[in-house]
Amino acid sequence: MNRILVTGITSPLGQAVGRKLQAEGHSVVGTVRSSKINTQGLPTDELVALDLDTPSTFINISGQFDAVVHVTGMSIGTAPELMQSTGLGTHYLIKRVCELSITRVVHISSMAVYALGKEEVVGEHSPIPHGNAYHAARWAAECYIRSERNDTDVVSIRSPAIARPRTHNHLLSKIRAEMHSQKKKILTTNPNFGFNNIVHEAEIANSVNTLINHKSFPEYRAVPIASSEPLPLKDII
Repeated sequence: MNRILVTGITSPLGQAVGRKLQAEGHSVVGTVRSSKINTQGLPTDELVALDLDTPSTFINISGQFDAVVHVTGMSIGTAPELMQSTGLGTHYLIKRVCELSITRVVHISSMAVYALGKEEVVGEHSPIPHGNAYHAARWAAECYIRSERNDTDVVSIRSPAIARPRTHNHLLSKIRAEMHSQKKKILTTNPNFGFNNIVHEAEIANSVNTLINHKSFPEYRAVPIASSEPLPLKDII
């Protein structure tokens, strides 16, 4: 049984990852912003108070861990807030990981690093164009990991939109909400566009588990993932 730290265990994706890891027999330690939160209803065996905005709280991560899954990060906020939480928060985490000699990290990044890239097919080596503050913070997090990882094996998953119950912040979830409200007409652009920029949370959790059990990563990699078969947007709708 491995002892695995999952940051952001209260988030929907953090919980999906926690459930998968527990089902595989691992001991899950989840991070939460407040020590007042208890483990009831969460897929975790222990909790650690961790505030990405407060460097001193990273000392709360202690003991032996076989791996870290870094899920948490801010998606809405001012440029300084986004960089502090998502960018520098990841910097503090990877430094603590190295201090504890943790050998494996799976980092959940985002396809947002590509901003509004113009390439027809986005891949691991696609250029990173200039974007907004959120895109920059996600890109900064990957850069901090690359520069600070030392002997730790790290892979960043550039996640697309995540399909899950009650999701509300991506294109298809917004279209579904309009359908549920019984709007008479729903407008969308590029109806013939081949869409595959979405993955179910359970599939990401499966990928995380596979990567944790992988033998080794020869170098740091940040890789985009997506659904395997693009479908025309009008067919999905």
